[in-house]
Amino acid sequence: MEGECFGCGDDNPISLGLTFSRDGDRCVAMFRPLTQHRGVPGFLHGGLAATVLDETMASLGFMLDGVHCVTATLDLKYRKPVPLANAELRIESWRDDLSPKRRHRVYGRLLLADGTVAVEASGIFISVPAGSMSWQP
Repeated sequence: MEGECFGCGDDNPISLGLTFSRDGDRCVAMFRPLTQHRGVPGFLHGGLAATVLDETMASLGFMLDGVHCVTATLDLKYRKPVPLANAELRIESWRDDLSPKRRHRVYGRLLLADGTVAVEASGIFISVPAGSMSWQP
């Protein structure tokens, strides 16, 4: 976890508390939604589903190549509502092209506790050189 990060920051009191691990060529995060994360009663807010996917997809570059990445595009398909059932959710990200380069198409999915795919995502992620926050999509 990195300090102030909204998704995973140890030092951020409103961090989502994501923890990332590597599973082969995938980045995996675990997330337990709180009642404060709800959209319509009983279900996770769609924007937070997008956020945990975005964070996990961006973290893939660090897991595989040791570089930070930013989001250029993010496309989502909401397949099932995500209940706030005090159950841990699994978020996965991967890419087909494993060669290190500046731009990658990354894929992701948010799985319910029973393994059902609730949200699918794809996007373009850009590697950001160490010490630089400038990028061009």
